[in-house]
Amino acid sequence: MVEKRAANNITLNVRAASINKPPIILWLGIELVFLTLVVAGAWFLQTLVLPAQAYIAVSCLLGGLVAIIPHAYFAGLAWRYTGARAAPWMVKAFYRGESGKFILTLVGFGLIFTSPLPVQAVAVFVSYVLLLALQIGLAAKCTGAQ
Repeated sequence: MVEKRAANNITLNVRAASINKPPIILWLGIELVFLTLVVAGAWFLQTLVLPAQAYIAVSCLLGGLVAIIPHAYFAGLAWRYTGARAAPWMVKAFYRGESGKFILTLVGFGLIFTSPLPVQAVAVFVSYVLLLALQIGLAAKCTGAQ
């Protein structure tokens, strides 16, 4: 809070506007722990219920990594700059981060589905969507949105 005196001796309490950086490292840690739990659940399902040739755990791991790696790239670029004077650089960094995230996601899915690994497409997309939902939930919690 900064006190400013107006022309007629009225004291105004002015608070400087700022955008705090989100806890990116914490988010990535939560995402990795969540991915570990999803892969462990998929491995448990694969070993006890489904045949051994299912490769569900590997597919879940790959789908989760396709969500986490581009998100880490975006977060590293988008929150590099702070302050009002850095606004033009922040906008450029957000655009570069978002386009890089899109390209990394496309390349990740392309590598998964063209590789010789026997992956289950449903497991890849389910783990990808679960991680995206977690990212959206973490961002909503940080911004105070319900």
